[in-house]
Amino acid sequence: MPDQTISSSSAAGAQISRTDTPAQATSIEEAWRSFYGLIRATPLQPSSFPTIFGGVPSQFLGLIYGAHNAGVSTARSTHTNFDIPVVGTGTAALTLWAYYNQGYQHRLTLPPLTQNTSPHPLSAPASKLYEPEDFDGTRAKFSKFMTKLALVFSSDPTRYATDATKISYAASYLSGSAADWFEPHLNKATGAIRFMTYEAFVRALKNVYDDPDARATAERKLYNLKQGNKDCSAYHAEFCTYATTLNYDDMTKISFFSNGANQDLKTALSYQVSPPETFEEFVQLCIKLDNRVKQLRSQTYRPAHTGPAAASRPTTTPVPTPSTASGTAPGPMDLSQADRTSRKKRPLSPELRKYRQENHLCM
Repeated sequence: MPDQTISSSSAAGAQISRTDTPAQATSIEEAWRSFYGLIRATPLQPSSFPTIFGGVPSQFLGLIYGAHNAGVSTARSTHTNFDIPVVGTGTAALTLWAYYNQGYQHRLTLPPLTQNTSPHPLSAPASKLYEPEDFDGTRAKFSKFMTKLALVFSSDPTRYATDATKISYAASYLSGSAADWFEPHLNKATGAIRFMTYEAFVRALKNVYDDPDARATAERKLYNLKQGNKDCSAYHAEFCTYATTLNYDDMTKISFFSNGANQDLKTALSYQVSPPETFEEFVQLCIKLDNRVKQLRSQTYRPAHTGPAAASRPTTTPVPTPSTASGTAPGPMDLSQADRTSRKKRPLSPELRKYRQENHLCM
């Protein structure tokens, strides 16, 4: 039976419990097994430093402190994935897991306002960024996913200081076929990820899901890109997503950009005697011309009216004008009366016929 445990603190601050030294192990695996038996007998309590039992081999200390610090860092940054080195047998992994949990539980007991166990100096709070969308293995989404990850990591370099943290964060946003691809690279028993660096993780992911001929794809999309009814500024933004990959010179980009412009913009450009030769200046000119064309098209011209519309005028029945001829002598012909009757072309009544005859009027 082991002696009664007596706790003290070392100069490094680690909690050391002096117990009977484990029996001399004939191998590293037996040493881990004996070490894990002590932890099973005396479960580790939350502590700011790992509890070190007397007689633990010195070569184990680095792994113990690493596992404990990983737990503290995980609790601080709200990540649940972690990377513990795979050493020895499963007993070694279980031992390190216990120290990871000790640091993790200790970190959770600290008040929110006093949580600061980072070895880095205090810095300004990281800017708020939207989390990346889950990457389901769709090839067209790979580039945007990697760009979003790079923005997240650069916004808070203190939190994402290690490769293991970056890999864990990126892997947590894999879904669908991408999650299926990552699963064999994770040791479920120990939580260890089989990528030594974040660069190796990205390279492996890229080999599976990135476009193997991204340049040809970008050229095809750029050639088929058309402005249509879009504003020139929106057309330029979409144009740059493909042109940036190709790294064309200014004259080539101007040629592609002009080819995809709508007919109104092409017409406006044809009146430019000396268009700019740099792409940025050319685009600014195109945006101005496009805005002017749209402004002119939005204007409507209405003819001025001097009076009420003809359709709104009330209809009136013409009143016959009395004849100015009188007496029995020949007089002037009443053309107004003749004009009205000629338009109507109705037969004369006997009375009117007699009247016209007696007054020598037009029949």
